[in-house]
Amino acid sequence: MRFGFLLARNFTLSPMSLFVDTLRLAGDDSDRSRRGRFDWQILGEKGLPIRSSCGVELLPTKQITDPQEYDNIVVVGGLLDGPPSLSAEKETFLRRAAQRNIPLTALCTGSFILAHYGLLDQYRACVSWFHIKEFRNSFPHVRAHADTLFSIDGNRATCAGGAGAADLASHFVSKHVDNRAAEKAAKILVLDRIRTGRDVQPNGELFPKARSRHIRRALLLMESNLQEKITVEGLAAKLGISRRQLERLFATEVQTSPMVAYLAIRLQYARTLLETSDLQIGDIAYRCGFPNAGHFSRVYRQYKGVAPSELRRAQAVC
Repeated sequence: MRFGFLLARNFTLSPMSLFVDTLRLAGDDSDRSRRGRFDWQILGEKGLPIRSSCGVELLPTKQITDPQEYDNIVVVGGLLDGPPSLSAEKETFLRRAAQRNIPLTALCTGSFILAHYGLLDQYRACVSWFHIKEFRNSFPHVRAHADTLFSIDGNRATCAGGAGAADLASHFVSKHVDNRAAEKAAKILVLDRIRTGRDVQPNGELFPKARSRHIRRALLLMESNLQEKITVEGLAAKLGISRRQLERLFATEVQTSPMVAYLAIRLQYARTLLETSDLQIGDIAYRCGFPNAGHFSRVYRQYKGVAPSELRRAQAVC
């Protein structure tokens, strides 16, 4: 299986390295790094280095030619300090690959690049919980989520980044070779296990006692649906359990109900926006799932002991 890598300027090095190393270790019968079952090339202009976000530079291993030379095109994203883009030559190559139905994979913020070029419209895409709100605001035609490590939807694969890139690579290894090859690579990389597309992304510290897969995924679904709220019944349906079972799990693990936890997550995000953005309070209310600024202010004061406007004024003084 042949992978062609397109690296964005200031790309994130660790997802690319973990993805390639999984292929490298799984693709040979020993530990000699031979390209027996997989091949990979870094595509770009010969002799021109590509700088990563940590400052390490890589040289392309092959010039950009025909996308049909590859079975999968992997886009590795970078820093989100401007409109996500590739060079004109890489963009043309990527669009040609999409037109010829060659599978496209996005690692880390590579999903922003595919979405920027309209190549994720109507696809389900996995985005890091850290960037999901920004992504949804920018690309409403993509069915973005942040409740798993990676996602496969037809000929599009997306990954939240970090160690999840190794999990996505393991998926390709298991599919095109076997599970034993994927397990071998994971052991050499000292990964405790191979995580699947059903495993959830690590969440924040608002509910540190959450341990079970169902509760952690429920919390991530809540974080992914702040503006358009999801019901308890909807959460339970997505998790494949009953509402009563979900409520029992919440009571046991985090000592609260799903709806109280959901409200806490929405108020936490509201506080972040109040402290770090210039958005009007009405806009913040809307983004956090409240019908209007008045209702949001009353609820915020009730649970936080201070009105949003007062918190804003206190921040301005500081």
